[in-house]
Amino acid sequence: MTKNLGPRIDDSSYAFLDRTFDNTHQGARFVLEAFPTLYQHGLREIRGRFSAGELKLLIDSYNGTGLTAQIAGQVLVGHVEDAMSLDALDSKWGVQAGDFLARLRSLTSFHAATLELWATAFWHTDYDAPGSMERYIAPLL
Repeated sequence: MTKNLGPRIDDSSYAFLDRTFDNTHQGARFVLEAFPTLYQHGLREIRGRFSAGELKLLIDSYNGTGLTAQIAGQVLVGHVEDAMSLDALDSKWGVQAGDFLARLRSLTSFHAATLELWATAFWHTDYDAPGSMERYIAPLL
């Protein structure tokens, strides 16, 4: 079954689709349909790199944060640094900031964007159910 969807995109995204695919509609469909699989691969590739406390810190830091496509994967480290310095989330979750930040800096832009989306998506789940955060992070441990 297919669904109709008519997203609006900026000029640079349209130009990318236009020069990369036979037509922009085909390109948009490919990008939208390929992304969920790429996202799942990205999560699998970063599995085991972070502790439970570090993953919880990421989730906590993205509570109420909106994502911007144009800077996806570019602000993760700064966002986490702010969360630790302003809200002491490293202390809250028992995270050693230096090592954690070094591993975040070593991520590719795609993996950083994947983590940003993953952390934000938690807040679109039944997040206040008992044990929800533990269940959510389990596949990445």
